[in-house]
Amino acid sequence: MTLAYSALALVLAILAVALWARRTPAAAAEETVTLAELLRPTEVDDDAWCPAEKTVRLHRFNGTGTRTCWTCRWETPTAVPRG
Repeated sequence: MTLAYSALALVLAILAVALWARRTPAAAAEETVTLAELLRPTEVDDDAWCPAEKTVRLHRFNGTGTRTCWTCRWETPTAVPRG
């Protein structure tokens, strides 16, 4: 009999938690920026000096203000596109 009561208590506890979670109001939606959006390249690609390869290579400019070399993927901080 105690096993049946334990199983019943477990089912009731799960049901109570499910009902409580259902009645809890949802949090207000916040404006967030995902990492993928932050690192998404902008429309600007430009030739720039690559410190890793020590030559001028094609770079993409990221939304974070950095540039990434298309050849070696080296990321250079504080990049400003020409133009």
